Amino acid sequence: MSSGGKKKGLKKMSAHVGPNMTPMVDIVMCILIFFMLGSSFALPDLYLTNNTPAIAQKGLSNSNEDTKALPAVQNKLELRKIAGETKVFAFGQMIEDLDKVLPAVLKEKQLTLSKDVQIIIQPEKAVKYQDVITVYEACMKAHFGNVAFGFPK
Repeated sequence: MSSGGKKKGLKKMSAHVGPNMTPMVDIVMCILIFFMLGSSFALPDLYLTNNTPAIAQKGLSNSNEDTKALPAVQNKLELRKIAGETKVFAFGQMIEDLDKVLPAVLKEKQLTLSKDVQIIIQPEKAVKYQDVITVYEACMKAHFGNVAFGFPK
């Protein structure tokens, strides 16, 4: 056997030439976190989803004889602030009680109106957001399928 069977390997030495990137990555991450916390990813509560029908329906009846496209019948529920209280103007009358009278009126009207009817909730700017939601919930409880929101006046 040879006595020099083991060779000692030479370690390669490498020198890093260039700037140290660790502080730059730290700064970039701090800036990224700052901008992420400062921005808002949620949309404002200006829009509520609804199931508004397309205008180009085949009409209000189920017969196949209709060839002319008709829009869905629309009824507006206008919300106005009068003497500090929200009043609803709908179906040719003023409804003062949003919690008791309005749901009863809507249930009664839902029985007599077509299923294609579209309810549009039209608030004034002074009306509280909670009152708009109360009217929307009353429409849903009355089983109106197409409820939309108009721009505040």
